[in-house]
Amino acid sequence: MSRELDSDRLVDAYLNELAAEAAELPAGRRDELLADLKAHIAEARAGGATSEDEIREVLHRLGRPSEIVAAATDGLVRVELPPRLRPRDFVAVGLLLVAPYLLELSSLVAVIGWGIGLGLLWTSNRWTVLWKLIGTLIWPIGYAAALFLDVFFQPRIWVIQLADLVITLVLITALVLNARPPRQAS
Repeated sequence: MSRELDSDRLVDAYLNELAAEAAELPAGRRDELLADLKAHIAEARAGGATSEDEIREVLHRLGRPSEIVAAATDGLVRVELPPRLRPRDFVAVGLLLVAPYLLELSSLVAVIGWGIGLGLLWTSNRWTVLWKLIGTLIWPIGYAAALFLDVFFQPRIWVIQLADLVITLVLITALVLNARPPRQAS
């Protein structure tokens, strides 16, 4: 059983590397390439290649993923991947980060800035609904943590502000890192 799991891990790692290398290919060609190699590996396994060494040999004969993708792109124009975040997405993230701290300047400016940030976040196709909810709750979560610290631990004000800032930065960073790249047409 352990040998079978090791073989599966080798195949999964190889296919993941191939998928990453083939990311710039048009979706249809990328899917076709992955399906062909999965079929070849399945055929080799059905033919008796089950041990880790036999699977390594099969993968070695197939070649490195970068070489396979290079051969698959022969005659094709490589597609440039657009960036994960567009300027409007950076504005959304920036407003979600900065707007709460504008309360000292003006509560109206802070609420309007946060509202615009939320509008841009929710109309973007870069995040799932879960991440949009997390983005919506960044400000309330930071303030809830600050209130919790103040009520239960009563630390100095700079500790409360630092905790709020750290929580906000962690959530904003997670939001940016979990942005989806745009879908490509085949």
